[in-house]
Amino acid sequence: MPFHFLPKILVVDDDKLICWALQREFVSLNITTHIVETATDALAELRNDSFDLVFLDIHLPDGNGIELLEEVRRISPNAKIAIMSSDASEMNQEKAFTGGALQFLEKPLDLSEIHGFLKSTLGEHADKRKHPRHICRIPIRISIVEPTPEEAQYDLRNLNGLMAEFGSGGFRLRTEYPLQIGQLVRVRADTENDRFRRFVPPDSRAEVVWVEPVQDGVVAGLKFVNGTTPA
Repeated sequence: MPFHFLPKILVVDDDKLICWALQREFVSLNITTHIVETATDALAELRNDSFDLVFLDIHLPDGNGIELLEEVRRISPNAKIAIMSSDASEMNQEKAFTGGALQFLEKPLDLSEIHGFLKSTLGEHADKRKHPRHICRIPIRISIVEPTPEEAQYDLRNLNGLMAEFGSGGFRLRTEYPLQIGQLVRVRADTENDRFRRFVPPDSRAEVVWVEPVQDGVVAGLKFVNGTTPA
C-alpha cells in the first residue's frame, strides 16, 4: 500500500489481543505504531508526539473514547481518528461522527476496513480529495439513468451494490454490474434509518468518474451531481 509519507499511528485500547493484531498489521506495512491502554496515556502520547492516525476504543479503563474525542482533536487537530467498539449502536456511531471521527470500526475488526481507512486517509491520492471520506459496508440499490439502447432491454432499476466509502462529495461502491465512466446512476440505501442518509439522500444522482474491474464485478468512484449533495 503506497503512502506519500511515512505515517505514525497511535492505538488506544486495553484489549491486548486487538493491540497486538493491529500493531502486527501496521508494522508489516512499515508504519510506526504506538500502543497505549488508557485515556490518560493516550493524551500524554499526543502531547509529546504527533500522530497521523488514532485508533480509539470507546470503553477504556479510565474514560470513554467518544468523550475523549474533543480533547484529542484539540491536542492533535491534524490527526485522523477512528473509533473502535463492539457497541455499534446508532447513537454511538452518530456521537462518534459528530465528535470528529472519520470512521467507526465495529469489533471484531475487519482488516479490509482497516486497510480501506489507511488508503483513504494516508494513500497517495488522499491529499487531493476535497471532502473527507468514511469507510463503510452499506448495502445499496442503484439504477441506471438513461440507459443505452443495448442496456434498455434489461431491468436496471434495482441493481445490488455495496457502498465501500462515502463523503459529502461522492462515494465508492462495488457492484456486479459493469458500470462505465460517465454513466449517471440513482442510489439509495437499503435501510430506511441508515445514518448515511445525510450523505446519500433519497433519489441521489451521481456520475461514475472511474471504474476498476475486480472479481465478480467492478469497483467504481462516483460524485454527486445536480444538487443532490447534502448540505
